[in-house]
Amino acid sequence: MSWYANSWQHMLAVRAEAATAGKDASATAKAIDASYPYSERSGWAYKAWLDARRDFFRQHNLPMRRAKKPEPDLLKEGDGHA
Repeated sequence: MSWYANSWQHMLAVRAEAATAGKDASATAKAIDASYPYSERSGWAYKAWLDARRDFFRQHNLPMRRAKKPEPDLLKEGDGHA
């Protein structure tokens, strides 16, 4: 079985446990992220995990993490302090 397929099966099992425990979508997503099954978050296994995670979360309507909004640039022109 591929890294992707293993990752998908793992996420499916964690999702089933979360559903049994009555967790909502956000808590389920956190449980999946916390249950990363491989030793390091690098290499082919991690890339496959991220691909499977993206597809799994979309298929099961789980919230995806978003990048944090960058802080405003204090040195940028046009901020009204010229």
